[in-house]
Amino acid sequence: ETAEKQLTEEVGSGEIPRSKVQLNPTMGGNQKAVPNLGDVSEAQISASQAEYTGPVEIPRDADIDSDIEAQLAAAMGGEQVPAHVAVPKDESTLSSGDKVKGVVQSVHADNIIVDLGYRSSGILAANQFPEGKAPAVGDKLDLVVEKVAPTEGLIYVNRTSGPRKLSGNWDAVAVDMVVECTVTKTNKGGLDVMVSGLRAFMPASQVDLGFHKDLDSFVGQKLQAKVTDVKPEKRNLIVSRRALLLEQRQENEAAAWEKLEVGQEIMGTVKTIKDYGAFVDLGGVDGLLHVAEITWNRIRHPSDVLAEGQQINVKILGLDPEKKKITLGMKQLLTNPWDHVETKYPKDATVTGKVTKIADFGAFVELEDQVEGMIHISELDHKRVGRVADVLKEGEEVTVKVLEVNKNKKRISLSLKALVEKPKPVEKPVVEEPETPAPPRKQAANLKGGSSSGTGRGLFGNPGDYR
Repeated sequence: ETAEKQLTEEVGSGEIPRSKVQLNPTMGGNQKAVPNLGDVSEAQISASQAEYTGPVEIPRDADIDSDIEAQLAAAMGGEQVPAHVAVPKDESTLSSGDKVKGVVQSVHADNIIVDLGYRSSGILAANQFPEGKAPAVGDKLDLVVEKVAPTEGLIYVNRTSGPRKLSGNWDAVAVDMVVECTVTKTNKGGLDVMVSGLRAFMPASQVDLGFHKDLDSFVGQKLQAKVTDVKPEKRNLIVSRRALLLEQRQENEAAAWEKLEVGQEIMGTVKTIKDYGAFVDLGGVDGLLHVAEITWNRIRHPSDVLAEGQQINVKILGLDPEKKKITLGMKQLLTNPWDHVETKYPKDATVTGKVTKIADFGAFVELEDQVEGMIHISELDHKRVGRVADVLKEGEEVTVKVLEVNKNKKRISLSLKALVEKPKPVEKPVVEEPETPAPPRKQAANLKGGSSSGTGRGLFGNPGDYR
């Protein structure tokens, strides 16, 4: 204002000709006289500058965001930035191999842009993720710095489990580094591989999570592995694919446990089948589907219903993070047919079903899907039955009578003989046998010996009498 006042006085006094004064075309109707500096002497400029008393506050047409204003004030005045304001860090402090955390900002076909908290954005190759498993915007990632390019305004990063390019430089190799290798041949102890022009060895026990007897199938493949030992002076480089797979499995397990909840319905893949149930892969973790939780009906073996590799829907019944146990159910996703058995199959009702299984003690009859009843061997016939198979065959249609229904125990007692009239016992005729007279009693002969004396025979015990 002081300089403008002086300028107005100089123009009014005739020191500066009005012909040398220009109007500012940007000020609309409130135009003010501005001198053409090309025609103003240095003395006049110096006189105007002498009246300058300090910086003039710039008027604002709009309010600035409070966080940006706080950062500007801190930068210009040396004040400390408030704790809630995230100030980008200087990437000059980063070096190759540093571990950082990033948040996905955008996902493209070839690259993924992440926010690392520095002035420059991070760039991550999309091929570091398996096909179909690229991260989504907002996902948090653990990364390692590959290269800082300040002129490009980028920080090149890799996944902590992603491969690094070595360019044939032994000095760039370090233990725990993830590299990409090509299998060239097999030997007695494992695989010979090439890592960016460097020859390396992968022991047979480190090729996979399980043991492979035949390693020829890996020849020619490109694998990712972790460096476990490096000795540049001896040109010795040992890598392990198993170590990387274990690390990835642990990461997948940790991510999966965060997403699992009791009562959640989830799609899984049958991994292995045992006598007591099946293990189901839920995408990083395995859960146990017990044989009793597969169906509402009794089954002899899980393989009667499931097959390895089969995709199934299951419900999470229990989680034990400490023991890493997940209990699954499959029948819970189906309507329980036993809820209405007492109404559909009342006592003394006559029903029809199919024989599904024969046991020593009886036969199981399917009345409807997942509802079975049992005919005890004693209820097959009124006469004694030695073997169930002598009366019934599997797959046979039978009509039976309901004896008892126990909804809680899921038992229905059936009878086959109850629908057949019990035969009357056959009375055998009584045959009277004629009486036969008893045979006459024979007269006993004279007995020898005795106690008599005289001329009779000798006494017992006196052999001389019988000479």
